[in-house]
Amino acid sequence: MTLDRRSFLKSGALLGAGALVGPRLLFGASAGLPPADVVVAVFLRGGADGLQMVSPYADADYRRLRPGIGIPAPGMAGGSLDLDGFFGLHPSLAPLLPLYRAGHLGVVHATGLKHDERSHFSCQDHIESGIMTLSSTGGHAGHDGWLNRYLMGTGDPGGFIAVGMGSAMQGALRGSASALAMQNLASFSFSSTSSRKAALQAELDALHARATAICAASRGALANSDYLAVMQPSAIPVENGAIYPATTFGGQLREVAQLIKSNMGLRMACVDLNGFDHHNAINTSLPPLLDELALSLAAFHQDLGARMDGVTLVTMSEFGRRAGENASAGTDHGCGSLMLLLGGGVLGGRVYADWPGLRDVDLFNGDLDVTLDYRSVLTELLVRRMGGDTAVPVFPDVTGLPLPGCFSAVRAVPERRVRLPSPEPRVVL
Repeated sequence: MTLDRRSFLKSGALLGAGALVGPRLLFGASAGLPPADVVVAVFLRGGADGLQMVSPYADADYRRLRPGIGIPAPGMAGGSLDLDGFFGLHPSLAPLLPLYRAGHLGVVHATGLKHDERSHFSCQDHIESGIMTLSSTGGHAGHDGWLNRYLMGTGDPGGFIAVGMGSAMQGALRGSASALAMQNLASFSFSSTSSRKAALQAELDALHARATAICAASRGALANSDYLAVMQPSAIPVENGAIYPATTFGGQLREVAQLIKSNMGLRMACVDLNGFDHHNAINTSLPPLLDELALSLAAFHQDLGARMDGVTLVTMSEFGRRAGENASAGTDHGCGSLMLLLGGGVLGGRVYADWPGLRDVDLFNGDLDVTLDYRSVLTELLVRRMGGDTAVPVFPDVTGLPLPGCFSAVRAVPERRVRLPSPEPRVVL
């Protein structure tokens, strides 16, 4: 077996500072971490159209701007599902309506970052880093992620504390602190006697013969795979009659739930749902995606049951869409969008919005304006649900933002301890 650097990056033990993880806390408590929720960050990639997902049907300018694609008002054929007399949930998001009415789901509207950029790459970097200023090299890329900065403030506990599901580490987890990235649980595991594992370690040692820190870290990453093989979270059944969609996104949320139930120490996870760049035929292409999103979130909530009291899921996107429809029955890159908040600590059953209006004079360069900086929502999440220290700002660009009041404070409970396998696995270092 031969392995170069590019092959290793694709092998399943994905790199960045995160995938090269030492086994510091694999078999002990999450030392130094305060009692806090498991946070699941779902990124809707492509620029989710918040005006379709949760439509302001009572704003008279909504139909004016979207005469062909606008979602009809509640009670009309194909109409939205009323939330509060002003906003309506897209009918394809119907599985989320009971969670909203039960107070477990909240919506934040007209949110995001207010700026003129409309590049997917740049705006994803802004949102996942939480930083608008240029990097030291003069570009926007290269910032560490907001979740990684939180981890650095906790002393970088390592292990299975932070996991990114997908083909690459999400920007929110990138940085100096340790995090794991994996396509799925199966792709990350080796058996303890796996010849592939031994060959991989030998190739890594040869590849980084003069870089002892990288060699040690790679051994730590393989030790993590040993731990996963022994703990076998993938064997934990789906509970409470939940049914996940048979899609990549549904499967990844199911595996996040398995990691939570395994008590392996997970505190944060990132999952992506792609495909939200709807420049044409939005009312044909968006509903199946929203259906997948809603069914997956509803299954995740049902599967975890009472454990959702200690879990918060939040969605975000790089930007919203233009307020008006285009000539192709779609919408182009815009600014303001929305966030969905799900969990026992969410003060749900309401739409959080300082609604700017959709009159031409109210728009920001033709887009839904941003009146609530999304970082105020995440700051509140950090402080009230993750035990964050307000003296160590995760978002250095902004301080003193008023908190929107989306979350209750986490109750003072004994710190979760990482479940030890029996017998304890042997870690070869």
